[in-house]
Amino acid sequence: MWDFPLLSSNKKSFHHFRPCEFARTYDEQMILYPPTGRMKIKQENLNDLSLIDNVIFGLNHQIKKQKPTIMNTKIRKRYLLLVLMIASVPAYSDTSVSAGENHTCILKSDGEAYCWGDNSVGQLGNGSTKPSMIPVAVSGKLRFKTISVGWDHTCGVTVANEAYCWGRGRYGRLGNGSSDNSTTPTAVSGGLSFESVNSGLAHTCGITTDGGAFCWGRGEDGILGNNSIESSLVPVPVSGGLAFGSINAGSATTCGITTNGDAYCWGASDFGSLLGQGDDDRDRKIVPGLVAGEFNFEPNSISVGLDHVCAISKADEAICWGRGRYGKLGIGSADAIGVIENLRTPRKVKGNVSFSSITTGVFQTCGIATDGKAYCWGRNGSGQLGDGTTTMRVEPAAVSGNVNFKSIDIGSDHTCGISSNDEVYCWGDGSAGKLGTRSTENKLNPTKVSLK
Repeated sequence: MWDFPLLSSNKKSFHHFRPCEFARTYDEQMILYPPTGRMKIKQENLNDLSLIDNVIFGLNHQIKKQKPTIMNTKIRKRYLLLVLMIASVPAYSDTSVSAGENHTCILKSDGEAYCWGDNSVGQLGNGSTKPSMIPVAVSGKLRFKTISVGWDHTCGVTVANEAYCWGRGRYGRLGNGSSDNSTTPTAVSGGLSFESVNSGLAHTCGITTDGGAFCWGRGEDGILGNNSIESSLVPVPVSGGLAFGSINAGSATTCGITTNGDAYCWGASDFGSLLGQGDDDRDRKIVPGLVAGEFNFEPNSISVGLDHVCAISKADEAICWGRGRYGKLGIGSADAIGVIENLRTPRKVKGNVSFSSITTGVFQTCGIATDGKAYCWGRNGSGQLGDGTTTMRVEPAAVSGNVNFKSIDIGSDHTCGISSNDEVYCWGDGSAGKLGTRSTENKLNPTKVSLK
């Protein structure tokens, strides 16, 4: 047997896997294609360039990026030797970061996941419950394209579109049919093909590759959106049949944005402020309800905090609603103890910054401007706003340092981001080693994390 090169994403290094010998007709060939396993390619699919981007023919390793055709091959009576290899690289994500209460995870561009901080229930996924002040590799040699850290559990989607979770299992938030904790990644039940997942306080939600929305874990207040208040150990479909571009699991509320830019929320009402539906109804919503207002949102932009929600409009505006304490809505005007009005409908964040992404925490919010600069606002007692102070901010304040970011996420009282050149920075509360700086000290400014 031969080894043929599969071109890697940087087109400089090569990975190898064995070719396949076939005793089948042209009508249907079975291809062993790591990492997704067995893949069935039919004759009619070979004309679909969206399915097959690069085809390698023969033994000369020549890549022909053109309309694929079956190579002419002399066949013997028993075997057809057909060399057909798909050279499209798995869709690894750009380097990204996700932060929880006391732990943080990073997804490298090659799909490897690393985590650090508290590990009391296995949320680092390295097979132990020992905390770590430095990044440790998630067990299993899985390759992820997305990762999401909840309060004390973590979930991710592999390049094969399989969802895995680890950490605290109470209420079934790991989605594997059990409420037990897991110190290593465990597959989410149901055989669903996921595009993304998002981890909340005690529940998890995901978007499947066909646009379906599913949630699992604690069901109190109708947070799973399936017309029930019961918890579920396995994924259950969100009611309404809406096509979501993104879904975000918070503490007691879940929100999503449809592919056409409409925002929906369900779960705890908090006197109407969390759901953004314009009334003071104290009743929970157990199915998705349309968020009020005239804003049209970017489908992948919503973020749910402890008791506030923010999203990015298609005009690059940061929009927030919910409880305003500590200025986390970014609308300005606070009294001496940080009390600001609550918003039952979405409102634009103060200032003239154009934003490309936004993330919410317990009492603070951060966003990345379209020029790559990061801004944060809200509570700042541990330096989690990254502006070099511990001063509360009621409108966006620039994060210190001359760093451009492409990804940012807030935990409970710490913040981490990925710079445009793929360097990891964290700041804020350093307890449990969650900043990844080999220290438990707080950091008031972005501090580089070493992944080595």
